[in-house]
Amino acid sequence: MADVSAVYEEMLSFFRPLWPGEDKPLVLGDGKKDHPILMLIGEAPGETEVIKRRPFVGRAGKNLDEFLSLAKLSREEIFVSNVVKIRPTEKGPTGRNRNRAPNKEELSLFIPWLMKEIAAVQPKALVTLGNVPLKALAGEKITIGDCHGQWQESKAGIPLFSLYHPASIIYRRALAPVYEEDVLRLAASLPDISDMKTRF
Repeated sequence: MADVSAVYEEMLSFFRPLWPGEDKPLVLGDGKKDHPILMLIGEAPGETEVIKRRPFVGRAGKNLDEFLSLAKLSREEIFVSNVVKIRPTEKGPTGRNRNRAPNKEELSLFIPWLMKEIAAVQPKALVTLGNVPLKALAGEKITIGDCHGQWQESKAGIPLFSLYHPASIIYRRALAPVYEEDVLRLAASLPDISDMKTRF
């Protein structure tokens, strides 16, 4: 089994020729690279993540800190990454680039690399944040509203727990207590992860 650093070298070699002359840096995963208790998977990096070349920093980092505090985990115990490793952008009303959801082409390019990344990291469980990573790892027909706060099987053969994206709480404050309850449910079930693998 290749370690994740080898997967990243291969990934960089694959993507570099696709966008010659374009500034599309890859933001790779970060954290405990060998059998972490959890691998958190978001949608795609934002502006701060691209600048710092690390996932879940800046505003997203505050969301991650909230998650870790609720779950009584440290960043050193987990691995964090995104489905798409480049920042998807579009022009806003002022002409400045703003974030957008990954499109089908970007998803089809990056999902196979996500699967290689998961296989190399070998987390005990996956936690998806929002619909994009959930659909990438559990199927297009499923939605976060159907299964948030629940364990299920993933395409990677590893137990998956789905959460709303923490950023969604900013726009829908009513989701805040739901998100908190789901994280606490996840934390309470962590001691049983090994048993879950035998169920799926």
